[in-house]
Amino acid sequence: KKRLRHAVAGGWVLLVLGLAISVPAQDSDLVAGKMLFRSTEISETGLTCWHCHANFNEKKTPDGHVRPGYPLYNVGWRSTWNRWDGQLLSSLDEAIASCMTRWLTKRQTTGYDGEEAPAHRVRQLRAYLRSDEVSPEQKSEPIEPIRDDKMPSDRMLRLGDVGFGGAAFKSSCGICHKTDGTGPAPSLVRNGYSRYQIAKKVRGLSAKGLNGLKMPSFSKGRLSDRRLVNVVAYVYQL
Repeated sequence: KKRLRHAVAGGWVLLVLGLAISVPAQDSDLVAGKMLFRSTEISETGLTCWHCHANFNEKKTPDGHVRPGYPLYNVGWRSTWNRWDGQLLSSLDEAIASCMTRWLTKRQTTGYDGEEAPAHRVRQLRAYLRSDEVSPEQKSEPIEPIRDDKMPSDRMLRLGDVGFGGAAFKSSCGICHKTDGTGPAPSLVRNGYSRYQIAKKVRGLSAKGLNGLKMPSFSKGRLSDRRLVNVVAYVYQL
């Protein structure tokens, strides 16, 4: 009986170990990808995927933020993607890698791109973005960002409302630019920028960045010219 009990116990141990070992690799990638989406573990800049992209349905469950990037809810099975500069990409892996290289990985000595994105991190984020939690319908149409180099005139930039601008700043910019300097981007208090410089940075038309990093830009589809003018008024008076 004693031997039988030991044999049964040993069998259970082997069964448990076998189950643990047989957990699909994609499941562990999914768990890791979900954590990495909001973690600075893969970031050398302080930015995360979450700062620029919602991973939920913004229309049904808004969280009060309007991020520069379009939401990644239900996008895991797109056939084509647009890179941050408008270049067409043919795979989710390319899209993930291009974002990581542009904004997350260790900065190069020149330019605004970082080091190559680690392949295992790309794989983990892909598993998460294609999970039932993020892409339940497994279909979606590519989004074409509204790109326009035309800026509001200097006259228009002087007509912004500081009150409305403060509210727009809180929802669109405050996720990164915190007035106490604790965010991944610098505080804009006493920033010294002109109205035109502020608007160009928001639209991604400024050639300058900070510490090898350019701010993720807001297209008109994410921040209208009217809201931009108000944000400019608020930031200018900080």
